[in-house]
Amino acid sequence: MVALVAALKTFGQTRPGDAYPPEKAREFVKQFTENDDAWRKGEPLLRNDLERLVHHAVEPYDSVERRIAEFDFGSVEVSLRDFLVRDSLELRWLNDSTFIIDSVGWSTDLFLKKSVEPARPVDFSGLLFGDTISDPVQLPDSILTQYGLMDSVHVIRIDTAALSALGIPLYRFSANRIIPGLDDDQHRRSAHVSGDRKSIVFTDTISLWVADPSSPFRFVGGEGHLDSLQLAVESLFHFTEQRDSTKLIISDMFGDRTHFWLTSGKEDFYRFWVKNDKNDSITLWIGNPGSNEISLLLEDAIDVNRLTFEQPQYIPVEIREPDRSLEKMEVLKPHPISWEYEVASAFAFNQTYLSNWSKGGENSLSSMLDITGTATHTNRDAKTQWINEARLKYGTVITQEHGLRKNTDQMELSSQLNKNVRGKFDVSAVFYMKNQIARGYNYPNDSVVVSKFLNPASLTVGLGVDYKPFKHTSINLAPLSYKNTFVLDTGQIDQTKHGIPEGRRAKQEMGTQLLVKNRISPIEDMTISNSVRLFSNYLNKPQNIDVEWEMILDQKISWFFTVRLNLHLIYDDDVRFPVYDENDQPVLLPDGSEKKSPKAQFKEFVGLSLLFKF
Repeated sequence: MVALVAALKTFGQTRPGDAYPPEKAREFVKQFTENDDAWRKGEPLLRNDLERLVHHAVEPYDSVERRIAEFDFGSVEVSLRDFLVRDSLELRWLNDSTFIIDSVGWSTDLFLKKSVEPARPVDFSGLLFGDTISDPVQLPDSILTQYGLMDSVHVIRIDTAALSALGIPLYRFSANRIIPGLDDDQHRRSAHVSGDRKSIVFTDTISLWVADPSSPFRFVGGEGHLDSLQLAVESLFHFTEQRDSTKLIISDMFGDRTHFWLTSGKEDFYRFWVKNDKNDSITLWIGNPGSNEISLLLEDAIDVNRLTFEQPQYIPVEIREPDRSLEKMEVLKPHPISWEYEVASAFAFNQTYLSNWSKGGENSLSSMLDITGTATHTNRDAKTQWINEARLKYGTVITQEHGLRKNTDQMELSSQLNKNVRGKFDVSAVFYMKNQIARGYNYPNDSVVVSKFLNPASLTVGLGVDYKPFKHTSINLAPLSYKNTFVLDTGQIDQTKHGIPEGRRAKQEMGTQLLVKNRISPIEDMTISNSVRLFSNYLNKPQNIDVEWEMILDQKISWFFTVRLNLHLIYDDDVRFPVYDENDQPVLLPDGSEKKSPKAQFKEFVGLSLLFKF
């Protein structure tokens, strides 16, 4: 505060319109910024800006840049030299020859136990007045204490167990040696007790890189440290040149001002209207190709004409026949549609009713709902396409004997991103997840749950190529694919029925996935869609390929109704079923367990459906 008051008294007060000389102003601002009492605590943003202003007023930046650029950091010679470094630590003596290194100020109360113990008096009369020492009469301690004849001794014991528990090493000093020794020959370190026995002195030999005494440097980090400094300085020069900018104001004769920034160089041009005293104007384009360069371009095809008064007889009259030729027109390009959506739903309903039917049978009522939604994003400029698809397929059957049961439950989510590289070939990334939504039971036993939501579920992620030989045909090969099949609730659901080893919740596979999709219309109002998905595991029996094939045939019979045939085939080598003999009994292995083997899973559905697409 005293320095601030002194500075104010030195420079005095100014009136509006007065100005300091540069040297006097710089000194005043410098004293103001260096005085801590003049600033509140916090982030000193304004204080730092004033300090930078003072430094910039002392010497311009271009002088500093030129002087630094002329200095060759790489020419400075450096050499590796050895130096002795001494350090000391205070000692704590426990007795004449035992000490600890008191580096953290340990209290002696932790490891020195002081006590006062009773001692029997010593009879020296026989030693002083007799030739022989006779056996003294041993009186009990209680009698000696009663008559005040017992003596006391102050005993100090070193608690080595406490020192060990605290991690404090104990040292012994004998014959001018420290035991155990503290010297380290590998790191060139030695230790000895000081002459006043108050501290232990460590002497280390270290190697440091020393710069040439004629240079401004003393110690450096390594042989190439100054070369790295040279590169860093050049990088800062380039960064400062790119960042620095100057604001330029251009004024016309009417006082209108246009602000223009001079930066490190931009290809953009800015429009500036130049006007004369008659308010005629032309366009002048101003550019900034370099940090210290301005380019001016006059707009092309400029022709300034002014109206003048002329006598009618001097006005030339020119008669021209109008040009009646047709102008060439360009075809307008339609605005591209980025997103395309499609939803297809099919609902099938079947009923069987029997009354006094001699051949037997059972009343039944079945239904199935199949909904598929597709969202496709196409970017023709970037040559990318993102296809997202979700499908829900659920069916039930009601019989007179067994009641309501689930016979179809399938939920699928897929996403595919394609980037066209050449012709009909795309680089493709695919994601596919398969799941169900309701519980499934091991009928006719409806108390054993074999599946439910996310139990089991599988997801596949792949990266590869996509080939479209025809409009509605795609072949996707992903040689880098990851497949994960998991069961979250292994306490209720047997994961081994879904190909997951016992004692685990998931089965992870790395391999190749091949997905082929095709849709054809062999005859009018008939559509056949096929989807084949193949997966081969690189790490476990790659020759046993997982197969999933689904075919949907729709034959339209009216505007509302369609006959649908749905075939679904699955073969998974990890999903195994019990093997039965000719008597329909399970085949047992030598260890008594049931023999199981993979089998093809097949489902077929045909029925009359209501099909809607929008």
